[in-house]
Amino acid sequence: MIFQEMLTNKQIKLINSLHSKKGRKENDLFLVEGEKSLLELIKSDFVVDFFVICESQPALAHKISQVSKAPIYLLEEENVQKLSTLVNNQIGLAVVQQKKFPSFKIQDRYTIVLDGIRDPGNLGTIIRICDWYGFKQLVLSDDCTEFYNPKVIISTMGSFSRIEFTYVDLPSFFKAHSEYKKIGAVLHGENIHHYQFPNKGFIILGNESNGIREEIMESLDERITIPAFGEAESLNVGISTAVIADNLKRFILS
Repeated sequence: MIFQEMLTNKQIKLINSLHSKKGRKENDLFLVEGEKSLLELIKSDFVVDFFVICESQPALAHKISQVSKAPIYLLEEENVQKLSTLVNNQIGLAVVQQKKFPSFKIQDRYTIVLDGIRDPGNLGTIIRICDWYGFKQLVLSDDCTEFYNPKVIISTMGSFSRIEFTYVDLPSFFKAHSEYKKIGAVLHGENIHHYQFPNKGFIILGNESNGIREEIMESLDERITIPAFGEAESLNVGISTAVIADNLKRFILS
């Protein structure tokens, strides 16, 4: 691999455009930043247009070159920082082609479903949790934050590369998959420690502020709650996802 030394103005303009949702949508591209995410990226089947790596990271550039055929541009750290969405990027970034999943089909007994999750950090954490607990797919309502938002990708720490996802109209989606129990995580439901999970279902988690929207609440088959033993008002949706996933996996394994 011959390392490149100079980005064209067109490439710089492209990278900057990927800081916005509009630019990502128009180009069907997104940014991957940071060493951990870049190393996970080259192990995946994502198609990379090119890498931009700090000159101070020759070992990383060499490692990438052993796996990927995409061009690698070596830039001074100052110039990489100007292109990055991160406050401090001393590693590099990649311009990557977005994946589409037109033939998305539910594969497992249980799938996490998100209703109106707006915070990129929360979505990234949930993607990482799904990866940790072996959930290969994620279903999101149409108004959830964008999967390829840089803050989401960074928060996943590379797990984005292993999760298949789809954005749907939830009522229509549930109607098309009526054989799956719709299990909502709410403040007042059955104690998850005593809950008997059905054979297969969707675990539904709602918006950070408002929870599951009313029209979805009305269609739930069952409702579960993580019991509180202290005085906190609620749990972060990412933490809730992890607690429920852990209880679900223990139930299945038992």
